[in-house]
Amino acid sequence: MNNAFYYNALSNECNGDYGKLKKLVVSSNEKEWETIYEEYRLKNPILHNPEKEWEKLEHSDIRLILLDEPDYPSLLKEIANPPFGIYVRGTLPQSEKIPVAVIGTRRATKEGKVIAHHFAQELTKSGCAIISGLAFGIDAAAHLGCLDEYGTTIAVLASGADIISPRTNKQLAKRILDNGGSIISEYPPGSEPIPYRFLERNRIVSGLSKAVLVIEAPESSGALATVRFASEQNRDVFIVPGSISHPNFAGSHHLIRNGAELVTKPEHIMEAYGIIQKDIFTEKISDCSPDEKIILQILHENSSGVDVDKITTMSRLETRTVNQILSFLLIKGIIKETESGYLFK
Repeated sequence: MNNAFYYNALSNECNGDYGKLKKLVVSSNEKEWETIYEEYRLKNPILHNPEKEWEKLEHSDIRLILLDEPDYPSLLKEIANPPFGIYVRGTLPQSEKIPVAVIGTRRATKEGKVIAHHFAQELTKSGCAIISGLAFGIDAAAHLGCLDEYGTTIAVLASGADIISPRTNKQLAKRILDNGGSIISEYPPGSEPIPYRFLERNRIVSGLSKAVLVIEAPESSGALATVRFASEQNRDVFIVPGSISHPNFAGSHHLIRNGAELVTKPEHIMEAYGIIQKDIFTEKISDCSPDEKIILQILHENSSGVDVDKITTMSRLETRTVNQILSFLLIKGIIKETESGYLFK
């Protein structure tokens, strides 16, 4: 029998409870799972037949990956309390993909769902893997946005990997698996989604991710717990803002006030990870007048410097207008004057 066999047996005896499993590990001085199981068996009645539980696993489409095995997600290993084992249906994403968790309220607005779908879709196009919790609202919209681009998405459950909750998302779960994604849980098959497990699940959602994107988080949202885990795990946190009068954004705005990064489009996240380069020129001229933009474009395309006469000829503007604009741009600090002419800073 291998180590996973005995871990699975103990996981079933402890109902997947991380605290109980950790206590067993500590009390046994971190021995192998076989030894831990034998020590447990001597002191406690065995309620589950370990052979039958292992047979169930072997005959299902669920595999068990232990913390010390090479297939265990590397980012998840970094967190303070990584699951000792994860039950996985489907395929874990390729390591080169940037994993981004997209989270938010189950009671999302129509606009919030559209935003979650859009962000997930665009991030998927850029090579990201999308992680969420398969719940109603923002979670489901994020999974769908990824799937609509035939991307890789991971659903982390607060139940066994064989129990889809809510049941109405069974078809969504099937699409995730059919498209090469995965369903993950730290609980053995057959485990029901008990309320406290959702909080435990949230540390895995953030733990699997490099960044957490929050879309619509009320003050009491479980998404805020995920952000707390993300902060402890040194993950990046991005927040989409919303109406100051809508309760769905109260928690989101609190996070922004406390230092989370505000984003209004997927490109902001892509820029943060170098997926696309920030267009400094476009950003600098965004508030300029049409005539100013003409002159700035000329300077941007001529890095060696351009004199007034050449700018006037190329822009087809009056000399007086060119001089006025150049003076104003110098004051604003967008351009500078050198011996070879004017330069875009």
